[in-house]
Amino acid sequence: MNVRRYRARDMRDAMRQVREQQGEDAVILSSRRVDGWLEVVAALEDGESSEPMHEPERTRSSSPARPSAERAPEQGAPSWPADPELKAMRQELRDLRSLMNRQYAESEEARWAARHPLAAECKARLMDRGFSESLARSLAGSILDDSSPEQAWERLRARLSGAIATHRPTILDEGGLLAMVGPTGVGKTTTLARIALRQIRRMGPDSVTLVTLDSQRIGATRQLQAFAQMAGVSVRALQNARELRDLARRVEDGHLILVDTAGQAPNAVEEESLFAHLPPSIRAESWLVVSATTQGNTLRRVLEAFRKAEPSALVLTKLDEAEQLGEVLSVLLDQHLGLGFVSDGQRVAEDFHRVDTGHLTHLALDDDADGSMAKANARETWAAERLAEMDPPRRARSQPRPATSAEPASLELIHPVGKGRYATH
Repeated sequence: MNVRRYRARDMRDAMRQVREQQGEDAVILSSRRVDGWLEVVAALEDGESSEPMHEPERTRSSSPARPSAERAPEQGAPSWPADPELKAMRQELRDLRSLMNRQYAESEEARWAARHPLAAECKARLMDRGFSESLARSLAGSILDDSSPEQAWERLRARLSGAIATHRPTILDEGGLLAMVGPTGVGKTTTLARIALRQIRRMGPDSVTLVTLDSQRIGATRQLQAFAQMAGVSVRALQNARELRDLARRVEDGHLILVDTAGQAPNAVEEESLFAHLPPSIRAESWLVVSATTQGNTLRRVLEAFRKAEPSALVLTKLDEAEQLGEVLSVLLDQHLGLGFVSDGQRVAEDFHRVDTGHLTHLALDDDADGSMAKANARETWAAERLAEMDPPRRARSQPRPATSAEPASLELIHPVGKGRYATH
């Protein structure tokens, strides 16, 4: 075992000397203050030494060639079993090294907290709300030491709100194919119905066709047919992507085809996108639907697995069922997809909104002092946006659009107006 003694100004300087002299595998055995210097004793196993052992030139030249038995490791001969005591010592050294690394990291964190107490307090509050340590440290790093706690929290809230990526879709105005993809139980069919209801109120029932490719879940087709019958829109049950392409070629420009797909486990996502062989003349997008109640590690697996589906946006559901949003937002901020819509209740129309990052941030931070006022303001903003979205986009249509009311009607007030052109019986 190679044991060396170092003198340094502080532990950081000592660690640097140890790494330079003995490498990353060296272990610090002891440290003490001597005459104002920090004296550190480090050890390294002989077999792990990072410095090459140079044999004197005269010894190499005068020594005869070593027998083949001494060169056995180079020739693939079996090696002798290691001494159990030596193996135990090596394991103790590894454990000691891991312990020293943890203690060094904790001491660094303690020194940072002592220098920036307000930022450390904000970081602790973020982690209590489910945010990851790395994200909490990054957000708290912008806190100024001379700020008040209220100013610091407001600055942190603004940074978090600005960091959430959003997506403003154009396919809802221009028409095309829009598919909902995602794992099972996240609310894809309900999201599809909510988007369809939004389009019906803007452009009329002839502007939407519902399609289901979910032949696995019991009752999936009946659920969509029940909504289509109530809303007076077309619904088709198709078997594959070829039938979907044929349907897309027959509809007029500006028509929106909403596709409900079967839920897939992250380890069973199809390798090929649903729209892989679609002609470029047909506009097509897929939105990934995820639940706010999903654990962080599971959500990362879902996002990674469904990259094969090439989604262009995210829909976050079940906000009202999530105890903490910090864990979900920590994952969403690490990926590139923008958030388009969120849902926070069971009502089809009233609980489905375009994403508002300010309100989402208030929910994630769980602000008790001004949370009620912020939620009320966000609700008013969402209501104003929904009323504005009732106005149809400025583009020509062959069919006259029905007039919209100032107050959105509930689903129960939408009566059947007859089956569409592609309705199944």
